[in-house]
Amino acid sequence: MTAAMACAAWGTAPAHAAISITETDADSFRYTTAPGWDFYGSQRDPVTNITSIRPLELTASSPGSDGWLRLTEVAQYQNASATYKTPFLPEEGLEIIFDYATYDGSSSTGADNIGFILRDGLSGTGYVSIYLNEFGGLSTQTHSPSGTCYVPCGHKPQSVVVRGASSVNRPLLESVQLSTGAFATTLGKISPVTPAAARTVRITISPASSAVPPTVTVEINPNDGTGFVKVIDALELTVAQNGLVPTTFKLAFEGYTGYETNKHEVRIKSARTLKALALPVPTLGQSTLGVLAVLLALLTLPTLRSRFKN
Repeated sequence: MTAAMACAAWGTAPAHAAISITETDADSFRYTTAPGWDFYGSQRDPVTNITSIRPLELTASSPGSDGWLRLTEVAQYQNASATYKTPFLPEEGLEIIFDYATYDGSSSTGADNIGFILRDGLSGTGYVSIYLNEFGGLSTQTHSPSGTCYVPCGHKPQSVVVRGASSVNRPLLESVQLSTGAFATTLGKISPVTPAAARTVRITISPASSAVPPTVTVEINPNDGTGFVKVIDALELTVAQNGLVPTTFKLAFEGYTGYETNKHEVRIKSARTLKALALPVPTLGQSTLGVLAVLLALLTLPTLRSRFKN
């Protein structure tokens, strides 16, 4: 048995790629290209109800690093998504820090939202979605994944909302309204926020496995000297509420407008997986015991031979 065969019996670490994006990377959205991302944009005509594909805009001046990814324009019924092509493993966890701006809307606050999405790395469906939800239509359990929720549904404008996995009909897991209560004096509202007065969001996804679901922590820095304010603290994504943890994740951003509008823009300050994976610890199954037996026999064979000669 070769050394390679012996190692194979013990197991090898699964293939994965650590996430590492900084402000100086093209993939931070600050430059004129972002090669590590897949973009999708659409717009529905409210009269004909026909949906057409539209490009997303990187606003950087060439070859500057002053840009943003603009998810939506001041136009009705736009959808947009940007998905990072590189998957990572749940066991690694993730911390992402990004700036956001939402402004020039059709009303005093505009609509609808900016979302950070953790996708199933294989199917592409959402596992958990964290929304900066100006309009508040996602802040009620009765919101349909494809429908619309207005005031009678009890929506909460200016909320940070966590929705669950697509596989279990995107349940409402948490909703925190910033314009009332403890956050009213420190954070106030999600919008309007111009690029010149951009706010910073830090989202932490704890390392997870099939046995240990991840937690979600959301913090917002209004960049007025307050520092990061914790809005959602270690929300556990239980299997009972949110289904099984996927084998891999991909990170993504989304932006939407509805009847009301806003420019929705993001750019990344940093994104990184939290820890490297250790080699798996082998269990003493039959294959492992067989390898040990062969290795022991090879080690003792010269000793046995010498005894027969004597």
